[in-house]
Amino acid sequence: MRILSNIDSNHYSSIKNILLNANELHIISPFLMENFGDFFYEIIETDIKRVILTTTLKDNDPDLLKKVNSLHSLCYNCLKYKIDYEIHIDNKLHGKIYVSSMNGAPIKGIVTSANFTEAGLGFNHEWGVEIDDTNQLKKILNDISSVSSHSLSTEELKKIIIRIYNYLNNSTIVPRSKIDLKISDLIKYTADFPINNSDQKYFIKPVGWAERPFSLERALSDDVEILHFSKRRPAAVRVGDIVICYAVGTTKLLGYFEVLSEPVNSMVEGDRWPWSIEAKNLCPDYSENWNSFRNTISSIQNSYNNDIPMTYAGGKTLGALNFGSDRIQLTKEFAQHVIKIIEESI
Repeated sequence: MRILSNIDSNHYSSIKNILLNANELHIISPFLMENFGDFFYEIIETDIKRVILTTTLKDNDPDLLKKVNSLHSLCYNCLKYKIDYEIHIDNKLHGKIYVSSMNGAPIKGIVTSANFTEAGLGFNHEWGVEIDDTNQLKKILNDISSVSSHSLSTEELKKIIIRIYNYLNNSTIVPRSKIDLKISDLIKYTADFPINNSDQKYFIKPVGWAERPFSLERALSDDVEILHFSKRRPAAVRVGDIVICYAVGTTKLLGYFEVLSEPVNSMVEGDRWPWSIEAKNLCPDYSENWNSFRNTISSIQNSYNNDIPMTYAGGKTLGALNFGSDRIQLTKEFAQHVIKIIEESI
């Protein structure tokens, strides 16, 4: 751990230093600089390939009138320098954290009082700590991921920016005055399933088997899919539960589904997978293009804090899938982590 301050150095330099040997930067800050140009000019000599921003966009907040410039500048500079970007919203955010990663694996982080503004990074009297505990950094990123919005799509960003600019163009309101501007209806905060249902359970299951792996040319239904289980009735799987599916062979995720029916037995003698349920595809755009994404059983485990259980039984790996299990019940936290990965891949 190392103490940082703007007294004998500044946070600009500290963020630049943690980007050594990294290609991704997480910026987590409620307040942002309006012009990202100078910052990108400073870091462009690094190997940065991706920026993930988490910030606030509160209805009726005068900060929106500045934040629109921030969002526009971030998008513009990322396109200019050919850097991928994601923007997430957490309207309860107060912390300021900066994390560098290499291909999704965190390397170093800064937890600080400094907002991502010219004053915060440069000359305000701010202090923070630099840490390199990768497990703790994973937990920080997982916690933020679990409470923030999905990555804003290009269309969502466009609508947000246009609405704020229209408000500015049609209003004589002084920026620091109270404003009447709502944008929350343009943001998709959660997946379209009842995450507040405390009785809901989450499972992961394979589709296909060793002798017949899931074909690279196949996709699960974009509406209702029949999901099959082995000879033991999947009594734990009930209507309203969520099932995450992956392809046997590639181990890539195929999508996630809401259970619509109780298990039914085919009554066919010798049927290897006699039990089945109907399930609604909750992310058909992902399922249609599943093989173009790199989300595998291995990658979703590596992206999660390995000190926290992934399975309902307390397991910290999905190893049981290697021994023929037709499903594993997951913790709610890990399941929502995986679902977020699916949603943000499209």
